[in-house]
Amino acid sequence: MRGRGLRENIVRRLTVGGIAAVAIGYGATASADTLEWAIVQAYQNNPSLNAQRAALRAVDENVPQALSGYRPKFSVTASGGYNYFREVNKSVNQQVFPNTVIYNSLGESLGTRQFGATATQTLFNGFQTANRTRQAESQVMGARETLRVTEQQVLLDAATAYMNLLRDQAILDLNRRNVEVLTEQLKQTRDRFNVGEVTRTDVAQAESRLAAGRSQLLQAQSNYITSQANYRRVIGVNPGRLDPGTPVDRLSPSPLSRAITAGETQSPSVLASMYGVDVANSR
Repeated sequence: MRGRGLRENIVRRLTVGGIAAVAIGYGATASADTLEWAIVQAYQNNPSLNAQRAALRAVDENVPQALSGYRPKFSVTASGGYNYFREVNKSVNQQVFPNTVIYNSLGESLGTRQFGATATQTLFNGFQTANRTRQAESQVMGARETLRVTEQQVLLDAATAYMNLLRDQAILDLNRRNVEVLTEQLKQTRDRFNVGEVTRTDVAQAESRLAAGRSQLLQAQSNYITSQANYRRVIGVNPGRLDPGTPVDRLSPSPLSRAITAGETQSPSVLASMYGVDVANSR
């Protein structure tokens, strides 16, 4: 009885473990990439967008550089040195024979140090600092709008790459099924030809349709691989199983006049050009 209970316990544990493994595997395979997830990945990983962010950080440094004209300037200088002097005197005593030569040597070392400090404050420079500050601020605002333009383009490219991959995958599956159907039709046509129901021309036409279907399948495979590479280039990750895209009509203005007004007042391209005008006027 004890051995039987032990075997039942082991079987129960193996069954529970197997069900858990199947559930985990199903959860891993059931998860799919969505359009929103792909856009988030592109926003985080796209190299063009990251490069534009770095360019914006570089332009931001122009503002403190321009504001430095209002601040005092303080400079400190210091120098030091070491000098060594040595003097040798030669004298000859002629009162004794032979003459005696006497040398006298004197050495001295001297260290020198110098310190200096200078402070300057600009009181008026013809409004140059104010103009440079306004120019730097306009450059920053224009760079931000340029970043928004890049963001829009990257997100559009991500959505386009996602939908193109969905399209090419559907076309590839359709062509695969078409080749399977044409292969079965060719087989049936050959069987009918063997029993004399159709002619050799019918068989040749079936073979031609199958060859055309295989050619279309190869073209669909090429387009699918190209779309995969474009997806990886724009979004930054390899594509998985894709969910169908969601419509975005609800996010667009319903009347055309509102869309035009929003474009004229909120478009980053328009705003970047306006800030460019401010930069030119501040020079």
